[in-house]
Parts: sequence; C-alpha cells; structure tokens
Amino acid sequence: MRIRAGVSICAVLLLGAGCGTPGAPQPPSLNLATPVVDLKAVRTANRVTLTWTIPTETTDGAKFRHRGQTKICRVMDQPSVGSCFPIGVLDTPANGKAASFATDLPSSASPPSGYATYAVQVDNSNGRNAGLSNQIQVPTANVSELNGSPIIRLSPDAILVTANITPRGTTIEQVLELRRKEKGTPAPEAVAARRVLDVPDMGEPANIELRDDTFTWEKTYEYRVAIVASLKVPNGQTFIFDAADSASQDLVAQDVFPPAVPTGVQAVFSGQIPGQEAAIDITWNPNADRDLAGYFVYRRRQNEPAEDAVRLNTQPITAPAYHDGGVEAGNTYLYAISAIDERGNQSKRSEEASELVPK
Repeated sequence: MRIRAGVSICAVLLLGAGCGTPGAPQPPSLNLATPVVDLKAVRTANRVTLTWTIPTETTDGAKFRHRGQTKICRVMDQPSVGSCFPIGVLDTPANGKAASFATDLPSSASPPSGYATYAVQVDNSNGRNAGLSNQIQVPTANVSELNGSPIIRLSPDAILVTANITPRGTTIEQVLELRRKEKGTPAPEAVAARRVLDVPDMGEPANIELRDDTFTWEKTYEYRVAIVASLKVPNGQTFIFDAADSASQDLVAQDVFPPAVPTGVQAVFSGQIPGQEAAIDITWNPNADRDLAGYFVYRRRQNEPAEDAVRLNTQPITAPAYHDGGVEAGNTYLYAISAIDERGNQSKRSEEASELVPK
C-alpha cells in the first residue's frame, strides 16, 4: 500500500510539473552583434559623415556584452562592399546608443558619375562579426565652389545676399540656396534659391544675388548660403547634399528707411454750393510700402515760407485724401504730403499743390 501511494504521488508530480525532467541543452551564445541596419550618410563639401545605431543584441537574441571594434568600410565606384578593408576603426562603446564617423572623400578629381559605397562592421571582443551593415552610396563628383563670404545688405524692401561662385558640373542639378534662422530658433529655413546652371558662363566666377523679402523688421537673423547638389547613384536613389556651405552671418533688420515720397498731390476747392462752407479737398497717389502707417498733411499760405507750413493732422491718416475745412476766402493755400511707417520713419514732403479760395 505504501509503495502504491508513492507511485501515485510521483505520477501526479509527473503530470503537473514534469517531475524534474531536463530539456534539450542550449549551445552557448556566439556573441555576434546583429548587423547595423540604419547606416546613414551626409555629405557637406568633400566631407562625409556616417551615423548609425550601435547594436544591443546578438544574432541569437542575447545581450551584446563583449564589444570589440567597429570597422568603417569603403570601396570606390563599386556597387557593394565585399570584404571590408577599413578606412577607420572605432572602439564600440559599451553604453552608447549612437555612433558616427567623419571622413574626407579622396582628393583626386572624380567624374560626374563617380561614387563611394560605405558600410560598417561591428566585431565582438574576439574579432568576429555577423556581417556588414546596410550599404550607402555617396556621389564623389566635384561640383560648384563658393568663393569667400557672401555680402549681406539691407534695403528698404528686402535683405539682399550676393554670393560669388565658380559653377561646375553641367550635368549635375545644383541650387544656390539662402538659409535664414531667427535668433533663438533651432533650425534654419530656405527663403530663396536660384539654379546654378542658369549662370551663363560655366567655370567662370560669377556673382549671384538672392533676396529675402519675407523677413520681419527689428528681428535678428543668421544668414548663410549653400550650394545644394542632387545626383542619382547606381542603386537608384537620389542623393542630396551641400556641395558648399558658408559661415553664418548675423544681421539686425533695423528699419531706418523712410517710405517713398507721396506723388500726384492735387488740391481742389469745394464750397461752390450756396450755404456750403469753403473747403479744399486734397488727394494723392497711395504708397505701396508694406509697413506704411499713414500720411501727414502740411499747409501754408502762398506768401509764407515753406518752413512755416503747419501739419494739419496730429495722427497719421491711412486714406490718401484729406478734407481741409479751415480755409479762408481770398487766400491761396499750398499743400504737401509726407508718409510715415510703423516705426516712425517719415519721408520727405511731396511737391506742393496749390489752390485758391475765391472771395
């Protein structure tokens, strides 16, 4: 009876918990990092910067612990990297999540269709790996040059930037781009552009002017210009890069420019109808200044000097017309108009228009 009871208890344990039966033995981890899958490349002038995420797991799902070196691989004018002959080697950090490597393209001239293919290979501490990363193709063609620093100047209606470039690469699409960043903001934006291939004399230095007419007065901006090139590489992708990039220059958009002087001033007597008070109506052409605040009207009698003209309105008027009911019969009056903007810059006075108030 005791034996049978013991057998029954073991049977229950076997059914419920396996009764301690071991599973199949697992092989030890090879500690091979999973290959990098997000390698990216940015080209600025002749410098290429590669970035990628450092693997955290091995090919068998374990944590990648015993890190070795990361090799930077490159081949020229070949569609893929076969065996890695490294152009650089980095120690793979133990705790880092991202890595980068910068290198210059070969200094020798490259044809318009030339390119470099990059990959990275992450080794463990024994120098073993699970293969190359995804591969990136970067064009190596020589493109237009930016000569010196651009000249930036402020005008009444735009910020003008003049860059001197030497255009090259007639088969390569290139754009001269003006970039603006307001002080305190994180990233610049493109505010103007012009195709480099529109320059008439390829290979000869030329000045190209770009206009920023979307700025706001009294703000501080950083400006820079870049030659942006785009080429299709053999894998079918279009690679866009900054072929040249100037240093940034600060500019304070301080408005010191008065509006245009009003034109077309006319003065016409009104009051011919019996019982109507004598008056003179003055009109002029409206100004097109985008920051116009309004107009001031000046009046003097014919026998008074110009400097004695009296301003008739204390606040700017926005319409290009004024009704002057403070005139007296028998006098000839002369009127001039000035324009004022939102920051208080006032134009010179217009040419005068005269009108006689009949007796």
